Amino acid sequence: MSLPTCTVSTNNIQNLPDAPNLSSDELKQKFDKTGKELKDYLNSLILEIEKADEETKKAIQSQMLKTYKYDVVTNSVIAESEDYTIPEIYKVNTNGLDVYFEGELLILNKNYQERGTGNSNKIRFNFEVPKDSNLIFVIRK
Repeated sequence: MSLPTCTVSTNNIQNLPDAPNLSSDELKQKFDKTGKELKDYLNSLILEIEKADEETKKAIQSQMLKTYKYDVVTNSVIAESEDYTIPEIYKVNTNGLDVYFEGELLILNKNYQERGTGNSNKIRFNFEVPKDSNLIFVIRK
């Protein structure tokens, strides 16, 4: 971000002759000129900073991932060869899914496999998951 340089003249009074030939209103305007111009500059500077701040916020928000957490208790055994449907669609091969079994983080391709390409809601466990097991799915989008 490039902020504007202050170019306000600060020697308006000093540049006047020792006996200025100005009306009282003109002299008052000379005294007030630097303050008014500094105020205008600072207000424009604040607007530039706020604009840059808003642009930065938007850029950060566009890069932020939304995270969803789902707690599941299995109703039946999940066989090792069975595709399991998780509660939400995620993007495959993007590290957008964490799977926990009984509180332990499972390792992709060691403990489970992602199924499908692109967007999917299927995984396959590399072990038999017993009935009444606690599963947690953390999905980042």
